[in-house]
Amino acid sequence: MINLFWLSTIMIVYSYFGYPLVLLVLSVFPARTVRKGEITPSVSILVSVYNEQKVIEAKLRNCLALDYPKDKLEIVVGSDGSTDNTDTIVAKHARAGVKLIRLNKRTGKVNALNVAIPRLKGEIVVFSDANTIYERDAIKKLVRNFADPRIGCVCGELVFKNGEENEVGNLEGFYWRFEQFLKRREGGRGALLGANGGIYAIRKALFEPLPSNTIVEDFVMPMKILEKGYKVIYEPEAVAHEETSKRIVQEMERRVRIGAGDFQALTLTWRMLNPFRGFPAFAYISHKVIRWFVPFFLIFTFFANTFLLSQKFYLTVFLLQCTFYLMAIAGRALSKLKIRFKLFGLPYYFISMNIALFFGFIRFCANSQEVTWKRTER
Repeated sequence: MINLFWLSTIMIVYSYFGYPLVLLVLSVFPARTVRKGEITPSVSILVSVYNEQKVIEAKLRNCLALDYPKDKLEIVVGSDGSTDNTDTIVAKHARAGVKLIRLNKRTGKVNALNVAIPRLKGEIVVFSDANTIYERDAIKKLVRNFADPRIGCVCGELVFKNGEENEVGNLEGFYWRFEQFLKRREGGRGALLGANGGIYAIRKALFEPLPSNTIVEDFVMPMKILEKGYKVIYEPEAVAHEETSKRIVQEMERRVRIGAGDFQALTLTWRMLNPFRGFPAFAYISHKVIRWFVPFFLIFTFFANTFLLSQKFYLTVFLLQCTFYLMAIAGRALSKLKIRFKLFGLPYYFISMNIALFFGFIRFCANSQEVTWKRTER
């Protein structure tokens, strides 16, 4: 039991503290810089939607106001069988050059992308969500990196906006800042692991259709580009804004879906686990794979700890674990009462993420996760 306790504990600590420390040490040895250039290749913005009538108007106005040569910018909305007024609103902007590609039957975002991307005209494809608002120069800041022929994918900076009633905002913002820290250093070495569907760009020539059941296409697609030997980088000056969910509970379904997609992604990107691929493989295992299995390490640590209570050190650790979980439970109770208290909110947020991963694993094993997605109310 001692071996199980320490192995699980080390994996948890390494995932959240050890690996970031390794990245800090590696930052002393900078990698080759990206050769940026003020280029203006043809660009297609692809906005994937399903029943987004509340936000699609603002999104299209945002796209039309972007600071990029109009004759080189194509704006396309891929509608995955929307049943509300989304398609009607998009059609009203046809005179401004907005194009609608509609799937009559809802088949999931990845299938909408597989249909739409081959029909795009741009050399660079920029992916976005309906509720993501770009700053005016975001496209320019993204595409300037493609002046370097080694670059295959660029992910922009997503900034969360927090409403007054938004309990997730500060918590997700805290976690997101931690992820940005990792992304900046991984991206600096050309090995950014996946992207955020709200703002990232690829060379269209590198696109390959993904399996129709792919759940987290914004992770798998950049990983496939990394697998081809191209660099996947982070561009913090290409900024977009997005509002977080108001409640952690509202985020749970989305996180379970992503969790199922994460484990599925392992089966689609297993070649990137080859240690001979160097830093990208090291980063993938350290940042993603171990993190995905943290729910099980938490269970193993707690379980093993219960057999070691006769020793004072392990008793202390056990009590600390119990205190942490009680704080998470208190955080959930306060959440229901709409009371914000970060001391309890952070444990609740951490545990909720790992519970989502655990149930995502179950869905993956049961093959019960649908490829279609539900909107998260914001």
